[in-house]
Amino acid sequence: MDTFAFPNKVNFGAGAIASLNDCLASLKVEKPLLVTDRGLVDCGLLDEIIQKADLPASVSIFSEVDPNPTEANVRAGVEVYHKNGCDGIIGLGGGSAIDGAKGIRLMVHHQGPLNDYGILNQGWLKMTEPIPPMIAIPTTAGTGSEVARGTMLIEETNGIKIAVVGERLFSSISICDPELTLGLPPFLTAGTGMDAFTHCVEEYISPKFNPVISGIALEGIRLNHGSLLTAYKDGSNLEARANVMASAMMGGMGFAKGLGIVHSISHAVGALFGGHHGTLNALLLPACLEFNRESCLPRFRQLAQAVSIHVETKSDDECADAFIDHIRQLNNELNIPSNLETFNITTDDDIEKLIPLCEVDHCRLTNPRMPEATDFRELLLGHL
Repeated sequence: MDTFAFPNKVNFGAGAIASLNDCLASLKVEKPLLVTDRGLVDCGLLDEIIQKADLPASVSIFSEVDPNPTEANVRAGVEVYHKNGCDGIIGLGGGSAIDGAKGIRLMVHHQGPLNDYGILNQGWLKMTEPIPPMIAIPTTAGTGSEVARGTMLIEETNGIKIAVVGERLFSSISICDPELTLGLPPFLTAGTGMDAFTHCVEEYISPKFNPVISGIALEGIRLNHGSLLTAYKDGSNLEARANVMASAMMGGMGFAKGLGIVHSISHAVGALFGGHHGTLNALLLPACLEFNRESCLPRFRQLAQAVSIHVETKSDDECADAFIDHIRQLNNELNIPSNLETFNITTDDDIEKLIPLCEVDHCRLTNPRMPEATDFRELLLGHL
């Protein structure tokens, strides 16, 4: 196990879950609320992790976090937290469970609708009350929420998915144990891994200036390259699992540089139609890169190099073609669906419902090319 801080403390490595009790003790947490989802309970992984970590009997369990977590999930979790006299939180699972845990953490001592704390309302300025300590433990390698400064939740005021962001929402400690992903089925390995890949790509081409995150994003892409396909074909390959988990973590670290149009669309779809977020990101990524290419063309050279494409004799346009073709081929090998029917989006009316949500999504603001309603419509129609 390796331990480092960027910006929070991270215990990374096979078997790192065994450090959970020591982490709780260091945070002086005696009665944690463990937040997870029903899938982790039903498959038996929760019991396995509790046994491996030797968690105390004082732990309370809240497992009612939806795949696209909601304000209702958060408020239900807060009620359990107070009812059981908890003094800290463990977020265990995929990005949804960890995002739900962060929402509960915030609302334990904060009042008002969740929308008040959204990024577009400068919600971080209103995070003035105490926030309990939290340990984040991912069981997938996708969102990077374990090291991110915010959470994505569907709020009740307008029924849209919003980012709730603030420096105080960084997990106190993250435990990243690739052994916890060994049982992940291939379709989830593919979807979550492509979520991590998409984060790194969109962060790298974001026009915001942050050379540190640009470097991290490229390394995240490099680690993901090859390892994701290996983990998909051989789920027991621990080195590949660790590389994809590191890629996910690096993508989570880079959210401060901003995402782009892929996420503007996938956030809207998640709010109205549900479905697996990372799988949708993978489906959308090639067409969205085509939309952006002229606004960030020189960046494709470094992106192509990160996935081992030889660029020495290629023009910038040829680098863009090669990188986008690489993603299409990778999606095909990972059996990523090619149309929106998988997400129950089948008609023009369905698309018209999505466009207003795409337009107000915060990720639109950090896309290399500012998309308008007609652009969202064209991109969505192209995937029917």
